[in-house]
Amino acid sequence: MEKYGDMVYRIALTHTLDKSEAEDIFQEVFLSLVTNYKTIENEEHLKYRLIRTAVNRCISCNRRLKFYGKAAAEISEDNDDTAAVELKIMLSELPEKYRSVIYLCCFEKYTAREAAEILGKRESTVKSLLSRGRKRLKKDLEENL
Repeated sequence: MEKYGDMVYRIALTHTLDKSEAEDIFQEVFLSLVTNYKTIENEEHLKYRLIRTAVNRCISCNRRLKFYGKAAAEISEDNDDTAAVELKIMLSELPEKYRSVIYLCCFEKYTAREAAEILGKRESTVKSLLSRGRKRLKKDLEENL
């Protein structure tokens, strides 16, 4: 948990945009790990499993919230850096498919192939989603400047 806890929390927060939901997902992911620890083969498999579980829990959470009509919570502005806050807001406004790919490739430094494996998509799909997501972010940044 010490090694991958921050990563799991950032994934959850990036996808849900809600601190309490991110904390719940964080707990669910590590509870799942504790109950299924015997299936972990090595360190790489552990990291993959944590990311995959976190993303799946986030998707389920977002579906549940959308189904029940709960609006997404505002992003907390604990950070005084207005550029960072604006970037978080712009990321939050992107569709889920772009956020996942941008997060894994840009923030977690996964290759398109690795992100494709984690998300269960083809590599070419991940590359096109990454390109489209970056273009949308660039366009949004240019409009706000």
